Amino acid sequence: MLRIARVLRAMTNWAESKRASARAIELAKKAGADDLVAEAMNIEVGALQVQGYYEAADAIAIDALGYARSFRVRGITLQNLGRGAAERGDFETSDRYFEESIQCFRRANYDLGLAIALGNVARAALDRGHIERAIELGDEAIALARRVNALDLLLTGVQNQAAAFSATGRHELAEALLTEALGHFTSAGNLVRQAECLEIMGELSAQRPEEGETAARCFTRALSLARRANDQTLVARLSKRLGVEPGAATTE
Repeated sequence: MLRIARVLRAMTNWAESKRASARAIELAKKAGADDLVAEAMNIEVGALQVQGYYEAADAIAIDALGYARSFRVRGITLQNLGRGAAERGDFETSDRYFEESIQCFRRANYDLGLAIALGNVARAALDRGHIERAIELGDEAIALARRVNALDLLLTGVQNQAAAFSATGRHELAEALLTEALGHFTSAGNLVRQAECLEIMGELSAQRPEEGETAARCFTRALSLARRANDQTLVARLSKRLGVEPGAATTE
């Protein structure tokens, strides 16, 4: 049920993912498997965060900490709490959670979790305007993702690096990275990641006066995908960029 819930979450099938994770929690509690309870709760935390429901996600994550027994699962839970704080702009809190989660992952020898943590810290650095630091951490996260052969995680890191390169005017390098990432996420049917890639492509085009129409097309397509995925944070951001109401119809 845990694996089914994760797959459904990746497909942005939020309702079915929630039902599967709830069933996993129920079974894990009956079995007295606290770590599995916490893992299942973290699936729901991640789904809520993607949709922009950070307060609800935090409440579940804090509850999950009470069940987490291993360093690996505790690290996952702390990482989610750090991500939520970073999304709200509370970087002091996110730094604390991220550092604690990294320590847990190192103690657990959990390289996949460590790669996720480094990627999230890199993204937080980018959001704070610490561009070169973001690139440095992003390179480390990508290298680790390659080593553990985590393709989706690798390309998420590539996506973040493209945003950082864009912020420093290295457009050609950013575009090459984004083309790779967008192709993967399109093949995988990941609507949120497709929308985010297109948003960054739009930002690149918007920096060039002669490519205003291209930028608008990228943002419009990204908004359509974000709506289909029900990512309310992304919908609000793209709607503001296009000067439309979040629920208004758009023409691609």
